[in-house]
Amino acid sequence: MASYRDIFKWGDKKETSLDDGIKKVIKEKFNWSDNELIFNHNDGNEPIDIPRKCKLSDTIINEFISICGIENVSTKDADRALHSYGKHYLELLKLRLNKIENPPDAVIYPRNEFEIEKIISICNENKIAVVPFGGGSSVTCALQMPLGGVSLDLSKHLNKVIKINEENHSVTVEAGIFGPELEKALNAYSTGYTCGHFPQSFEFSTVGGWVAARGAGTLSTGYGKIEEILLSLEVVCPNGKIITEDYPADAQALDLNHIFLGSEGVFGVITKVCLKIRKFRPQNTAHASFIFKSFESAVSAMRTTMQAGYGKPHLYRISDPEETDVAFKLKGFDGSFSDKFLKLIGYQPDKRVLMFSAIEGDKKYTRFVKSRLKKACRKHKGFYIGSSPTKKWLEQRYSSAYSRDPLMDKAIITDTIETSVNWDNLVNLWKSVHTYLKSRPLTVSMMHISHVYENGANLYITFLSPCEKNNEIEDYIQLHKGLVDTILANKGSLSHHHGIGRILAPWMAQKYGPLELDLLQSIKNKLDPNNIMNPQNMLGLK
Repeated sequence: MASYRDIFKWGDKKETSLDDGIKKVIKEKFNWSDNELIFNHNDGNEPIDIPRKCKLSDTIINEFISICGIENVSTKDADRALHSYGKHYLELLKLRLNKIENPPDAVIYPRNEFEIEKIISICNENKIAVVPFGGGSSVTCALQMPLGGVSLDLSKHLNKVIKINEENHSVTVEAGIFGPELEKALNAYSTGYTCGHFPQSFEFSTVGGWVAARGAGTLSTGYGKIEEILLSLEVVCPNGKIITEDYPADAQALDLNHIFLGSEGVFGVITKVCLKIRKFRPQNTAHASFIFKSFESAVSAMRTTMQAGYGKPHLYRISDPEETDVAFKLKGFDGSFSDKFLKLIGYQPDKRVLMFSAIEGDKKYTRFVKSRLKKACRKHKGFYIGSSPTKKWLEQRYSSAYSRDPLMDKAIITDTIETSVNWDNLVNLWKSVHTYLKSRPLTVSMMHISHVYENGANLYITFLSPCEKNNEIEDYIQLHKGLVDTILANKGSLSHHHGIGRILAPWMAQKYGPLELDLLQSIKNKLDPNNIMNPQNMLGLK
């Protein structure tokens, strides 16, 4: 029988322990002994037990079976549990505490768009809640089902590449295709292409989810967030079907794509997506790594290069002093000959920061941008440390998230939040968040700039702290609330690319006035008059 751990585990299911580097950091940061790393806390190995059974009638279930086949309709506890939560820390914590409060009544795996239309029609007629489900990697509590209903999983069948158009440089796919399958198909096609969208959840997320969450990837500084890659889509709504066209640009009144970008399933089910593609030329990629004497000087260098007009890196990232120091410790760099040399020439621990960059495209272009980047960084006292650090970071950009579960095994809060901020507020926001997190004893505050624009950047915040045992949920809620309040008080956005969901919905009224919220609600009421699509406090809607 499946366990709760089988549901919440991220990455490799065998990933159950911390490596020596992480153990060293934990012991140093939290003043822990080896004994405190021996035992697990709430490891979630108990068999799944869902007290709330399916509430749908046999008649309704049989209707679904007649549409999709008995093998594609499930009311089993294991399937319902798997579709109850995403990957937000609070959801993972509840699974560890054996709490599945709001499971779907049934999980349906439609085989095509026609079946989705029929399922939505039945649910609309009977006022049954529906939540679209892809890879389950949402970190905004967007997949929860407080009213029960149907979890509509598109990843099992609707996962195909429909068409690659080399002349238009576009690809049309079913919304349930996972990132690796899409990229593999593009890389192997003709001379080779790439979508250019690589979120950290790349291995476990779908194209429909990328659009629904309005996501970004590690190379989005160059390729753009998903809204800059998206050309058109098809959406099945309770009140009908929306189909947009894949023009390169138009002025046909409002851009309907943007109604569904970031909508997180509250208006309908995204079934097909057309995206831009680019030539895949990894042999031309130019990598560059730098170390700066301070966060401020690195930020100035980054801003200067983004506003210079000669091109920009696709990957462009700065780790703040604490994240840099943790990285050095994890890689065994701390105390090495190179470390001593950097200290000797003025790059001191607790102040120095790392910068990673990678430029893709034509070989002459990538070399040109790299040379200009090196010149700009030198002006801000950035010391070039070669291409290897950036390449090594790229090699582990997905697997680094696998340590989350073994950290939680040790009763350590490990979570992230991100915010968009203009250049003139960035350093102040960074300092304010750092001050807030450090006001909690034994807290590691690691921040980096992950996506960069001419007028600002995204600040990505990772924090670790021992939780208050036997009060884990309330302890986290208070920490998270204070962090969001701090971000908003210092002119940060509510989200840059993770989305809003239910976890950030309580703050929507601070970012949108009554008129703006009424406008969103009016769209919801028109497309979903019976409020069946991901209902109850999603995006702050009713």
